Amino acid sequence: MPKREYRRLMTRTLPGAESAYDAIERVAEAGLPSQELLEEVARRIERVVPSDGYFIGATDPGTSLIMGQGVVRDLPHDQCTPTWDYEFRVPDYMKFRDIAVSGRSVADLHEETGGRPDRSPRWREYGTATGFRAEVRATFSISGSAWGVGQFDRLGDSPRFSDDEKAWLERVAPIVATALKRALIQQPPSSPVVRGPGILVLDPEGRAVSATSEAAAWLDEIESSLARDTRGALPVPVEANAYASQVRAAMDGALETVPRARIRTSTGVWLLMHGSILQGTDNLAVVIEPAKGGDVAPLIVEAYGLTQRELDVTRAIARGLGTSEMAEHLFISQHTVRDHVKSVFEKTGVSSRGELVAKVFADHYSPILTELTN
Repeated sequence: MPKREYRRLMTRTLPGAESAYDAIERVAEAGLPSQELLEEVARRIERVVPSDGYFIGATDPGTSLIMGQGVVRDLPHDQCTPTWDYEFRVPDYMKFRDIAVSGRSVADLHEETGGRPDRSPRWREYGTATGFRAEVRATFSISGSAWGVGQFDRLGDSPRFSDDEKAWLERVAPIVATALKRALIQQPPSSPVVRGPGILVLDPEGRAVSATSEAAAWLDEIESSLARDTRGALPVPVEANAYASQVRAAMDGALETVPRARIRTSTGVWLLMHGSILQGTDNLAVVIEPAKGGDVAPLIVEAYGLTQRELDVTRAIARGLGTSEMAEHLFISQHTVRDHVKSVFEKTGVSSRGELVAKVFADHYSPILTELTN
């Protein structure tokens, strides 16, 4: 269907849909930080696809975990841990990662379950606890990598999500994905690392049992407007709950390896979470510490869209190698080196090798430069 005809159809079936779509395109091009971007996008989505409760958040494409930016409205905090437990630990319908790799952006619970949403283990608990009766999930993905996710719920007296609403979300999703990916590399840290590692201890229900002062301070700096679980010794942000569920999934054998989570604070500092079960208990100890260069570099590289060979060339540039030295080191011709350098310059928006090193490495996290040049 021609674009003009489609827009006329949307104007009749979804009032305000095209103006909201145009507004999201403008927001996506504005170069906003992830949190501000998501707040603006959420407002526009709500105008076209209203819901009785929703959340959207930026995610790490490598782990599907929330990274510290997001918006939540009218969803119960006590369902945070169960939601992520079902996401990572229980076979179920409409997992965010499954949606991302399916080639779609939007999935409807009724459609996925053949009109029987109670076939979903998560929904049997979640729907009973919340009173919601309809749900659509979305992933903001590029080539199967999810840079953000969203969940939209409606109560029993609200109509189910229409085909036009879901089609509109499908159109919006790649725009938001590109903007989230771009935002990741447009916000360098605005403050230095001021403290070291901390330890957070969570019980099997996701409640905080205890925490060091360093861990509590790091958690306070997570920017997200998503839910915080206040049942334990201190408020636990959804990012920690989600990570705990993924670690327990690995312990259950549902994942091949114990994951590590990358999270960003409101000042742009990268944090790393890694955890394990405390011996003799069911409690989970989570170490929260400033991320090292090797932890962050793969994510930055993916955000820039560099290939493995382009990354090899970029590393060589960071080490100060010339074209002939790179060709010898990488076993490729000097002409091929120049082609790779040109492609890297275009993808990162720089015009010199010094500018490339500063932008890709030092601007995001200076220890990356030290690690990659050793």
